Amino acid sequence: MSRNQSYWLVHKHIGKEYLLSFVVAFFFFFFIFFINQLLLIAQKILLKDVDFFSVFKLILLAIPQFLLYTFPFSTLTASSMVIGDLSGSNEILAIRSSGISIRHVWLPIASIAILFGLLTLFTADIALPWSMRQYKALYSELMKNLPTLELESNASNTIGKKVLVNGPVENSMVKNLLLFDLSNSTSNQALSSPEGTVTLVDLHNFIYRLDLKDPVILNTDQHDIHKWSLSKAENATMYLDFSGQIASLASASPSQLSLSDLRAKIAQYRKDYAQDYLKYQLEIQALEKKIAKTSIDLDRGVLLQKSEAEINENLQELATLKKKKPINFYYQYYRAELNKKLALSAACFMLVFLTFSLSFFKIKHGRLIGFGLSMLIAVVYWYLLFFAQLRIFSSSINPAFLIWAPDFFFFTLGVLLLGKARRS
Repeated sequence: MSRNQSYWLVHKHIGKEYLLSFVVAFFFFFFIFFINQLLLIAQKILLKDVDFFSVFKLILLAIPQFLLYTFPFSTLTASSMVIGDLSGSNEILAIRSSGISIRHVWLPIASIAILFGLLTLFTADIALPWSMRQYKALYSELMKNLPTLELESNASNTIGKKVLVNGPVENSMVKNLLLFDLSNSTSNQALSSPEGTVTLVDLHNFIYRLDLKDPVILNTDQHDIHKWSLSKAENATMYLDFSGQIASLASASPSQLSLSDLRAKIAQYRKDYAQDYLKYQLEIQALEKKIAKTSIDLDRGVLLQKSEAEINENLQELATLKKKKPINFYYQYYRAELNKKLALSAACFMLVFLTFSLSFFKIKHGRLIGFGLSMLIAVVYWYLLFFAQLRIFSSSINPAFLIWAPDFFFFTLGVLLLGKARRS
């Protein structure tokens, strides 16, 4: 048998085992994320009178949201399981004994992991934005057919600047209502009623009429607690505008945009950040000039009182100002989401390096140990990425450094462990 044929047999065998393990790992993570998404849909839609086909379409359209994490964790788990199993059964030892380099064990795994990384990027850049547009269009259509969708029993709802707290809901009848109106900047209004009826009066704009029985209205002044009024009536009618909630469905969050759309948003907010940063620099320059002038006047003896204390105070203010560089929330947010799409795609390949060092050891129950190790790494990676996302809004540094940090941390750790294993 020629050397190339031997390589092909090794690549085919390991590639087949890797793909089989990937399928198992994929369905494991898919099931976890799927159940979570199904519960979210059930909370909003499934418990209402919605046909099964519409619910099924919503579930299918929601799938790309969690594929971004399913692919990287599945590639990691499959690699860890395969290499652990091959090491435990001495197959890697047999391959090395036949004169085939250990690199030919890693090559098919790394190649397939790169392909899954490209598939993750396709999901993030194309599949996810498309599916979320379809999801929101379908969800909005379902809301038109469910007038009481947003009114649940014993719950609270925010409608613009109004907060509605209600008891049991039976069809269009709502019990024990309490409505807070915060739209007025100088006064507040609280309304209570034992019973009310909700009616959809404008389907296109999602305007609802609320007919109240025996309402009690309390008006208070925000600036003077002694100014208040209490009113009662047999009936009252109010109108609730839910169009703001539908508008929020129509606008995509940064995580649901394509790479090109994210870059366009980043360019837009970069201009706003540049203006904020220019103002920040001008403030620093003005403060530095003030300190320099005060110092010169002090040296010349022009200022004799409080000049030294003023200089110290200005220096402290300058030091504090330099530490607090301007942070544009949206500029950070969109850059973070752009880099997260790329980092999750690269994680399919970079996390796999952590498992290559296992090929130098004989491991009992290698497949089980590999699965457990991959679960630990996946959890740590998840929390590191979550922590990085929290930090981007409290730091002015480029969020790319924080978002990519988990990838490079595990990749570097994998390379170091691999180098140490080869020397031992």
